[in-house]
Amino acid sequence: MKRFFAWAICALWMGIIFAMSAMPGDVSAKQSGTVTRIIMAVLAPIVGEQGLRAADLSLLELLVRKAAHMAEYAVLFFLYRRALRLSGVRRASLCALLMSAAYAATDEFHQCFTAGRGPSPVDVMIDTAGAALCWAVIGLWGRIGHGARARGEENT
Repeated sequence: MKRFFAWAICALWMGIIFAMSAMPGDVSAKQSGTVTRIIMAVLAPIVGEQGLRAADLSLLELLVRKAAHMAEYAVLFFLYRRALRLSGVRRASLCALLMSAAYAATDEFHQCFTAGRGPSPVDVMIDTAGAALCWAVIGLWGRIGHGARARGEENT
C-alpha cells in the first residue's frame, strides 16, 4: 500500500508540474513577478530603495523562475526516489535522476503547445540540476547522519 501511495504522489506532483507548464506565458510571468515583488519588498529595507534598480528586478525575476524550476524537480526526484526504493529498485537514486530528466524534457516539449511558452534545453538542464542537487543533499545528509551514528551521537 505504501508503494501505491508513493507512486500516486509522484503522479500528483507530475500533474502539478504539467499544470504549471500549461499556464500561458503571461500568467506564468505574472506569478513570477508577484514573487519577485515580494522578495524586493523584503530586500528594500536592507539595501535601500535606491539600491534596487529595474535591472535588479529583471535579474531577480529570472533567478526566481529558475529556482522554481530547480525546486519542482528536486521534489520530483525525492518522490521518485522514495517510490523506486519502496518498489525495490536497485540504484533508485540514479533511476530517479534519469526519470526526472526525462520528465523535464517531455515537460519542455509540452510547452511547444502552450501560448507564450516554448521549449528550452537550458530549462531541461536546470530541472535536472535541481534533481541532482536533491540527490547530493540526500547523500550529504546521509553521510552526516551516518557519521553521527558511528560516533554514538544519535538522538533517541
